[in-house]
Amino acid sequence: MSLKAKSSFSGVDISEIRKMNALARKDTINLGIGQLPDSLPQAVKQKGFEAFESGQTRYTSNQGSLLLREQIALYHSEKCHKEIKAEEVIITNGAEGALWNILFTFLERDDQILIPEIAFSVYNTIADLQGAKAVPYRQDSEFSLDFDDLMSKINSKVKFLVINSPNNPTGTILSEVDVRKLSDLADEHDFYIISDEIYSELYFGNDRPFSPLCCSDRVLVVDGISKRAAATGLRIGWTVAPEEITKPMIVANQYITTCASSVSQHAALASLDGSCDSFVEQVKADLKVKGEYAYRQLKTIDGISVVKPEGAFYIFPDISTFGTSKDVALKILEKANILTIPGIAFGERGDRHIRLSFAVDFVILKEALNRIRQTLDNWESI
Repeated sequence: MSLKAKSSFSGVDISEIRKMNALARKDTINLGIGQLPDSLPQAVKQKGFEAFESGQTRYTSNQGSLLLREQIALYHSEKCHKEIKAEEVIITNGAEGALWNILFTFLERDDQILIPEIAFSVYNTIADLQGAKAVPYRQDSEFSLDFDDLMSKINSKVKFLVINSPNNPTGTILSEVDVRKLSDLADEHDFYIISDEIYSELYFGNDRPFSPLCCSDRVLVVDGISKRAAATGLRIGWTVAPEEITKPMIVANQYITTCASSVSQHAALASLDGSCDSFVEQVKADLKVKGEYAYRQLKTIDGISVVKPEGAFYIFPDISTFGTSKDVALKILEKANILTIPGIAFGERGDRHIRLSFAVDFVILKEALNRIRQTLDNWESI
């Protein structure tokens, strides 16, 4: 008898993002990777060296290092102006590990989870693997919430609603007014908000993106150091939630990963104690310039419409006049040797778009956008 994956794996495959990145050649300009090009901040490196030298290479608790949990609790306490305790924090194997813990622990078969119609595919996939149903809610032309559509999707089966602000792949940020309105709905209709805040420190305006944790206890925050500290490989994420919610997730974390890397947990301290503040500010300033440049360049290309990004490091132009997202992305790769991500990777509505990361060297970004312009300007003849 041949061994087959269980039935819940039916239809689950490697993501379109990974498939597309696998097509890159050595000389391809890659605008498809979701990480900063910067080196790890020196303070984070030093903390990692310190962990090795002092022998901090053993298991931590399943919940994570107390020192790091205290630092995270302080960070979110200051961010939301309310007391968060270390007992309300779980350290996970990256932000995706945090999402897995939440959905594995609490989603039951036939439960529903509301996700943005344009969203990172992990929400939908993990929900599917639990036998639950991910239901997309509509976003308007500026990628803000369509509350009329959202209200039509809320019912007694909805256990969670996901927000991601700043958003991957659109680069947009939810307004405080909308987040407060969502929080009121969660209280009224008895569901919880999963607030994916992995890009929350990478914003280009004066005000930090507003977290629902600031105004509601019906919130599970997902965050981590991957984006803010150029530390995707250290795999440190976390959840913040009321203590009665964290308790069963600690059990799940034990049986899924035991604990996150002890060395990485120690290194992560430097990303939250102020040591990396200047690094983050420089990254934000750099991304703001690049994002504005990408927006200006793309909006002048005939046939493209685009929304200006407010955070993260992505821009999500509408290329639907040229074809489907995968056809356009593949032709840009073939003719211009520029790798972009087809918007279909983020849901059916995303098929009108491609995602470009502007977290690359400025000279490379200019060259990439110039090649994309030339390819689209000559679309009918190539």
